[in-house]
Parts: sequence; C-alpha cells; structure tokens
Amino acid sequence: MKLLAVFAHPDDETFGPGGTLARYALTGHTCRLVTFTRGEAGSLGPARNLTPEELGRLRSVELECAVSALQLSSYRVCDLPDKKLAGLPPETGLAVIRREIETFEPDLLVTFHKDGISGHPDHQTVARWCLQAARETIGLRLLGYGIAESQAHHVGFRRLRPIPDAEVTHIIDVTSYLEYKLKAIDCHRSQAELWDRLRSVEGGFSQYAKWEHFSQAWPAMEPGRVPARRLED
Repeated sequence: MKLLAVFAHPDDETFGPGGTLARYALTGHTCRLVTFTRGEAGSLGPARNLTPEELGRLRSVELECAVSALQLSSYRVCDLPDKKLAGLPPETGLAVIRREIETFEPDLLVTFHKDGISGHPDHQTVARWCLQAARETIGLRLLGYGIAESQAHHVGFRRLRPIPDAEVTHIIDVTSYLEYKLKAIDCHRSQAELWDRLRSVEGGFSQYAKWEHFSQAWPAMEPGRVPARRLED
C-alpha cells in the first residue's frame, strides 16, 4: 500500500498519527509526507526569540529528523504561509495535492479530521483540500485522524474538537511503534511545551497514545460499522 500523509505544519505528522505512519512504514508500506507550511508562525518556545524565517528553517530541520525517526520513505515541505491557508484560493492547495497524487499514486490519503483536532483553520483547510482531491480521484480513500470523543477527556490542558465515537471507522494499535513516535517527538524540540503538557495527560501518555483513531471521509462508510483495525480495510 502507498500512503500519502498531508498536513499543514511540521509536527502535525508526529503529534498526530505518528504511530500509525511508523507502523505502516516499518511493515512494508510506502509512506510519503507533505506539509504545506514550514511552521514559521508558531508561538511556542524558540518562536519567541526567532524571526519567522529562522523559525521556519528550524522547524524544517526538525521535520527532516522526524521523517527519519518515523521511517517514512520521502517527504516534501511546501512554503505556503503559516496560519493563512484559509485565505488562499483553494486551487493553490489542490494543485499541490493533485500533483502528489499524480506522481506518487497513493492508495490512501491521510490528513486531520475535518474539525482539525483543535479547530485550527490551517488544519481544517487542508482537510477540505484533501477531501476535494480524493473525490476527484478514482479509487483513492481519505482518512481523517483525530482524537476520539471517548479519549478527549484525558486531555485537560486544551480544548479539542474530537471525532464523535459514532464516526470512528478505523482504530490502529500502535503500542509496538510508540518508540518511533517518541523519537519523532524528540525531533520537534520547538514544540517542547506541547510535549510537556502531553506527558501529563490522565493515565500517562503511552496509555493515551497507544490507539490512534480515524474517520473515513471518502468514500463515506455506512454508519454503525465496527471499527476496523487496519487502514487497508
């Protein structure tokens, strides 16, 4: 299987479905990552002391480290404006995804759930672009990663927009691949404040993160289906 992961920022891939990406990359599947921005408008840690250009360079280097830690086959960092994707013409983002689909020929497209985890406009915009591109491509499936409704209460330090439990279609056990996700998290040093908060989640991070949840956005699945354990299903 060829899996194309498309996100807005460096670190989305790791703090998002990093365990799933590592699992599939390490079990014979080809996994490619695309981020639309360099994360130059971030606000955590070193962002307070760096120019946007300096921060973008730092986060691009961090992403290279994370891609290696997750064992992904290839990646691309675009240079669209961080925190401004929602204001761009949709064709700007669609052109990038269409080109990736044409050249990489993925079987599966993965991005954030339509609500964007935290409601971040960049996340939601990329999810819309991916849905449009998937609808245009015969045989391509789109899965949106998110925090399940039943899981979200463990995170008390920020407001989340979880996937309603009834919309979860795939649950991936990443227990055996958490070490790769943790290595990738260590790569994203600029996001250390977020990581410090995540380590304090109720029950411990490893317990919280051992299952990763997805909702199939295209083609739509019948309500009430028992969640699958494999992205191939």
